[in-house]
This record gives sequence, C-alpha cells and structure tokens, in this order.
Amino acid sequence: MPLNFDTLSTFIALSNQKVEHHVGYCGDMQEEIFHTLSHEFSDLPAGESITVIHENDVIIGVLGADVDLGDGTAELWGPFLKEGQPAELALELWEDLTTRLGDKVHTYHGFYNEQNTLARNFMNKVGACKGSHHLIMHATKQSVVRIDSSIDELSPERHASFIKLHDEAFPETYMSGLDILERLDHEHKVFAVESEDGIKGYAYVKGSPTYNEGTIEFIAVDPAERHQGIGTTLTKAALAFLHDELGIQTVSMTVDSGQDQAIRLYGRAGFEMVHRMEHYVVRVT
Repeated sequence: MPLNFDTLSTFIALSNQKVEHHVGYCGDMQEEIFHTLSHEFSDLPAGESITVIHENDVIIGVLGADVDLGDGTAELWGPFLKEGQPAELALELWEDLTTRLGDKVHTYHGFYNEQNTLARNFMNKVGACKGSHHLIMHATKQSVVRIDSSIDELSPERHASFIKLHDEAFPETYMSGLDILERLDHEHKVFAVESEDGIKGYAYVKGSPTYNEGTIEFIAVDPAERHQGIGTTLTKAALAFLHDELGIQTVSMTVDSGQDQAIRLYGRAGFEMVHRMEHYVVRVT
C-alpha cells in the first residue's frame, strides 16, 4: 500500500505525544512530521525507509529509519504500535525494514523515553547495546534577554577554529563542524566568543518559526577558557535569538544526564528537565 504521509504523520504524532511511546528523534506535531517525511526524511525514498503494517486499511504499526548513506547509519523512528497490538509486531517491522535496507545501513540508533518499555524490550530483543542517558530540557520565553556584547555570529575568519573545537568536543556526534557550517542560514546560526587566536566557545542553534520549534544543538567552551561564565553567556545569546528574533516560545536542548555542571548551567539560564532518555546502538552485519 502506498504511503499516505498525512495519515502516517498523524499516527506518529499522536503516538509520540504519549510518554510511554515517546521517541526522541521525531517530534509530536503532525504538520512538522508531515513536512519532514515529505522533504527531509532519510537519504533514501520514504518507501524504502519506512515500513508500515495495516489492518483493514488502518495503521497498526510503524518503524522508520532516517538513513545517512554517507556513514551507513540510521536513526529509528519507532517502533510505534496502535494500542492493544502485540509487542511482537515491532519485530516484524524490524525484520522488514532491515531486510529492505540491507547493507546500506550497518548501525541503527534508538533514542527513547525511559518510560517507553516497548522500545526498551524491543532494543533488547534486537541485540542493542545500551548507551548513555540524556535529559531533554525546555526553556520557555519569559522576558527579553540582552545579548552580551562579547558574543556575535561566528566570523568566516574563525571557521577553522570552530571546526577544531567542535570536532574535539563532540568527536562521534551526528554532525561535524563542517556539516554545521554548510547549514548556516537565517534560522541556523553559530554564536561565538572569539579571541585573537580563535574562539573561546560557541553555541549552534536552529529554529523553525513555522512550527514554533527551536533547539540549542551544541554548546562547547575551550577547556582553557572554562569557569569564566562563557557557557552561560552563550546559552543566553542562543535563547535571545530563538525567543526574540525568531519568536519561538519553547526552546529545547539535550544534555548527558551525567553532566551535572552543564545541567546546573542550563538551569540557571531557564531550562527545566521534561524527559529522561536512553540511547541505544544496534550494529548489524
């Protein structure tokens, strides 16, 4: 049956709004999910990247893979099952999806709410390795925030310094420093505290006013420049841009649950924890 993005995005959104089905890689707004599926989802056609099971023309199960062909990895959207469906259905979805993708993908990532027992059991059954724990934090606009005069958008002369700091701070993340620079536009920006020799720290943010969605994707401070308030200043600059310039009410960010100092820093900037998440990795041969 051909994919119907309208029906599919509605099913995913309604599922992902429930904490016991929450998947961190996809949102919970139908219009945003529809747009992603239609224009931005996976390096492969959606028909190859998403498997759906119907019963009497009604969706009862979905599992998608946002595939990056460049490094052979994929982020899992799901499994999402209709209420009352057996957990074994998730394994049927997995078998179909991985058979279809074959050797195009060797590593799958799952990012699930810790209350999503379906996903936890599913990951165990497919042989996943449990990774780190994370917090998803939100900051809601309360007042106009003044941007410190020492912070500005990253200048072209500091691109090399930015790439070095980002790639050293996040060596195995989903976006390299070069990837970030290639995406910069009026809704994707890097704010930095610069010095004569390079940069002391930066924050990469992205916003989508259409869907009232904004995230602080990365913040890093040079180890030699820490404990000077740079991280707090960068966080406030990022919030000022997303809240006041793009008009986004709620900004989110994800942080490793073991980073107590960073969590306190973000708390002082107005962030509160809303979800505890678990990361899994599945390697297939």
